[in-house]
Amino acid sequence: MQDNIRAILSTVLAKIKPTTDERDELARLAQRIAGYIREEGVECKLVGSGARGTWISGEHDLDLFIMLPTTLTREELETEGLRIAKSVAERADSYEIRYAEHPYIHARFSGYRVDLVPCYRVSSVNELKSAVDRTPFHNQYILSRIGGLEDDVLLLKQFMKCARVYGSELRVRGFSGFLCELLVLHYGSFLAVLENACDWRDGLLIEPEAGTSQRAAEAVPGKVWEPLHVVDPTDPNRNVAAALSLDQFYVFVDAARGFLAEPSIEYFFSEPAPRITKSELIAAMEARGTALFALVFEIPDMVEDIVYPQLYKMRHSVSCLLKEHEFRVLGGAVGVQSASKTTDTVVLLIELMSGELPPLKKHIGPPVYMRAHAERFKMKFMDKDTFSDIYIENGRYVVDIHRRYTSAKHLLESELHSCALGKQMGECVRAGYAVLEGEEIVDVVDPGFLNRYFKRRTCHVS
Repeated sequence: MQDNIRAILSTVLAKIKPTTDERDELARLAQRIAGYIREEGVECKLVGSGARGTWISGEHDLDLFIMLPTTLTREELETEGLRIAKSVAERADSYEIRYAEHPYIHARFSGYRVDLVPCYRVSSVNELKSAVDRTPFHNQYILSRIGGLEDDVLLLKQFMKCARVYGSELRVRGFSGFLCELLVLHYGSFLAVLENACDWRDGLLIEPEAGTSQRAAEAVPGKVWEPLHVVDPTDPNRNVAAALSLDQFYVFVDAARGFLAEPSIEYFFSEPAPRITKSELIAAMEARGTALFALVFEIPDMVEDIVYPQLYKMRHSVSCLLKEHEFRVLGGAVGVQSASKTTDTVVLLIELMSGELPPLKKHIGPPVYMRAHAERFKMKFMDKDTFSDIYIENGRYVVDIHRRYTSAKHLLESELHSCALGKQMGECVRAGYAVLEGEEIVDVVDPGFLNRYFKRRTCHVS
């Protein structure tokens, strides 16, 4: 077994470890862009996996932080930082302004994705003035310890990519690159991370270079419960794993158990899903015997970390609306498809046990002993058009009334505005949306998205 695992890991590393030529090319480009920044009279730092030697072959990303004096106000930091970043990006193949805590430039130089991020030049984490100021300290921490473990980080990242749990962006809600590095440092190797993960339970606390312990959610009063808490070694008040969802936490645990039980290179490189035809999708829908709906609307091109939190909130609110009207929700997924250069199409997929309910709704009233409430209940329905008189069942007043919505599609078309949609999503929905049902969905929604939902192969599915 151990020989088999070693052979697999050796094969994987041969595929994912950057060559000397790749490393040299990356270093030359980083030095060239850093030179452009220094021409503006400021220092910069290369951070992230490109600086730490923990990037996977073929992933051409660079993160360069533009270090600005702490005497600048936040507004001045944004204005001056963006001016310098734009000046540098004018020499790129293309660039665009993106927004996190403050604006930064995402550019492409010779096929490489390059982020030019302004930050304050602070001497310690106690002087942080913005969240991005912390990143150079992360870089320094990892660089001073990661020597000799770079291959283990590469293996862990590739393993997580294949399991679809890699990435802290809110679309994925998984493990960040920095978190992967900390886990390898903490446990000592890629295999040790997997071996320990087999016994993980949500609520785990990991303190790098210290111990691990199981903590109860109530042990941290006033704080949001998190499946995994990894203490940031540069800031004890921050959880490096804050973005990780409960399901993604356990997807990784399951993958670790699977690989150690039956080692296979397929845990690192999955075969692409075969193309699926429209007729095959329709057959899959019919075989499920459920009711499938899709809310579809257009949004302007936006940063994913703005879009997806609102979509997850919307999905939850829509599910609550359906459940409130007694439709049984079996699952759902959210996706964003490109519609044009400036717009995207949002798809909120919802699967119900049935899309239709009977006209009769059994309405449960108060217990008979609650006299005041009971009298009000009887008065309310005394002269209403109901299916039954008021009767007593299990000690409570009950009446069979007409259901307001017998069709899930009608409910979604009529009441979606009452759901919590998020500011931008709400504006887009008010501009117009469609509720597609059954086979209508296949003509509009990406077949791969539907197939991943049916197979439960995507982290966006719940």
